Amino acid sequence: MIAYSRFIEHLSKCCTSFAKCKQTHAFLLRTALLDDPRCASKLISFLAVSPSGDLGYACRVFAQLRLPPDLFLWNTMIRGHARGPDPSAALSFFRLMLRAGVAPDHHTYPFVLAACARSRALEHGMRFHGETVKAGLVTDVYVLNALLQMYTCCGCFGAAHQLFDGNPHRDVVSWNVIMRGYVLEGFSERALHLLEGMKDMGIKPDEVTLISLVSACSGSGDLDTGRSLHSDAIELGLVTKSLNLGNAILGMYCKCGDLESARSLFSEMEERDLLTWTTMVSGLAKSGSFQEALALFGSMQRSEVRPDEVILGTMLSVCAHMGALDQGKYIHLLMDRQGVNHDVVIETALVDMYAKCGGLEFALQVFEEMRERNVFTWNAVIGGLAMHGHGRRALELFGRMMNKERIMPDDVTFIGLLSACSHAGLVDEGLRCFRMMKEVYQMRPRTEHYGCVVDMLCRARLLQDALAFMESMPITPNAVMWAGLVAACRAAGDVELAERLGQRVIELEPDICDRYVMLSNLYAGARRWDEAMEVRQLMRAKGIEKAPGISWIELNGTVQEFVAGDRSHRQTEQIYMMVEEMCHRVKAAGHVTSTTDVLFDVEEEEKEHSLFFHSEKLAVAFGLMSSAPASPIRITKNLRVCGDCHSFLKAVSEVFGREIVARDRSRFHHFRGGLCSCDDFW
Repeated sequence: MIAYSRFIEHLSKCCTSFAKCKQTHAFLLRTALLDDPRCASKLISFLAVSPSGDLGYACRVFAQLRLPPDLFLWNTMIRGHARGPDPSAALSFFRLMLRAGVAPDHHTYPFVLAACARSRALEHGMRFHGETVKAGLVTDVYVLNALLQMYTCCGCFGAAHQLFDGNPHRDVVSWNVIMRGYVLEGFSERALHLLEGMKDMGIKPDEVTLISLVSACSGSGDLDTGRSLHSDAIELGLVTKSLNLGNAILGMYCKCGDLESARSLFSEMEERDLLTWTTMVSGLAKSGSFQEALALFGSMQRSEVRPDEVILGTMLSVCAHMGALDQGKYIHLLMDRQGVNHDVVIETALVDMYAKCGGLEFALQVFEEMRERNVFTWNAVIGGLAMHGHGRRALELFGRMMNKERIMPDDVTFIGLLSACSHAGLVDEGLRCFRMMKEVYQMRPRTEHYGCVVDMLCRARLLQDALAFMESMPITPNAVMWAGLVAACRAAGDVELAERLGQRVIELEPDICDRYVMLSNLYAGARRWDEAMEVRQLMRAKGIEKAPGISWIELNGTVQEFVAGDRSHRQTEQIYMMVEEMCHRVKAAGHVTSTTDVLFDVEEEEKEHSLFFHSEKLAVAFGLMSSAPASPIRITKNLRVCGDCHSFLKAVSEVFGREIVARDRSRFHHFRGGLCSCDDFW
């Protein structure tokens, strides 16, 4: 008897992988021990239930049994199928078990009810509910929880609550099941109300309870309740014990926009997995803290955590926003090293990243090498060409998309095309695309499409056409359209109309700083200093602050950030000396500083001095100091580049013999030999 027990124990140790199970199966067949119920149970249990098993092979072994299977074996097969890819097969095994004359027990019903829950088989579930009542099993807490799970999964919350309220045999799992059901259906308030009832009954919430409720707060943006749940978790000592709960709370803080609490929790977490890092990096990226996200990804790699396609896709987006081409190339290389599946989504993200980082040729190379392309891929490459001012190439690619690839465009495709025509000054072609969208593809233009057409007409200084178009639109023009018209009026010298429209834009968007800055710049350009100052005072009175100009430059895989007038960089003195040298050399070459955007009534020399320290000039100065003489300088700015900086960078590219690639809020500018790829059309 002792030898037999040891053999069974040894058999359990043998069934630890599918390969070992096959060897064990062969041994049991040779020794005729497969007919022994305990031997067969050990083998089939691993095959049917373990994640490393094989449910199909378990079925074949089950069919080979010469003696009638006992209840344990039937339950094992039902349980395996309830968890498997086809839960309805569990119900078939249940029927076979009944035909074999084997009666179900309190273990059987939770398994078949789980199968009903997964397959949304409410009718079968209700029948099993009736059978449990007849068998007197409904007071069994495992059966109760399985019934609650089945009803909530099938959306029958009335039946679930009636069962829950009428049964005193409830444990923490019962509460978790019904709360999770409410959370999944979007009834977060009801779930939180149940939590209070749970506490009143003296039942402590566990890890599962808090994960469900924290996830509900993430979805609804309920930061206050999320903080309260975090406090509960700390009080119960669960945060340090459960990585899953820690990740859920971290995700809640990130989704609710509380980055300070997220950073604090992240730094306190003793254990971190890939999900922890991914959550924190994604939270930083979504909040616009791109440089911090990049630095944190570097820390993750130093911690030897292997990245997956999710976090690598996030990092492509971070690089795209920062214009970090070298970092983007590194992420691409990392994807190849890690063997990440290059599906159409990942490859489209690569096209988008390269285009937004100024590596248009790399974007086109990835695009041409793709085996599969969808409309999102075409939109990415057309939008990339638009950003770089290649309007005609975008139109040619659209023709190939339609005529050769037979890909149906969507509304985003036409936004890209209209933007491309706008940046390239292709008014006739842009209007033709707009008509094609409506007449050929029967698409109703959105606000963005009308805005692109207005922008295109304004950039071409066709003010009357822009006004006529806005008056004919079936939608009310928004502040962005009017702002574009103000800029066009100012460029055309029509200050009176620009002033009238500028005041109207502020009425439409009284809390947007750009609208005040635009009107203040208009007055400053017309040397109407008192009115310019009044606009600035109005901004201060309303608590509206002008967004600071920020520029990024990437050198040797490291991204440096500069703010206008910033002196925090460790090489500040050398940078400012280089700015002075740049100004001296371009001035000697004939460059005249344009001071029309300086808002105050000060001497011209003082105005020039304030313009010298715009963030893009600081970034270019750092690039000239720190990069090889013939290498291009790549910068990204969060705002539209001003007129003086644009002409200044043209002069720098000629005087210093360097190519400067600058991406501002509107488009890319490639400065070479004193010229810009935008042809001064931006």
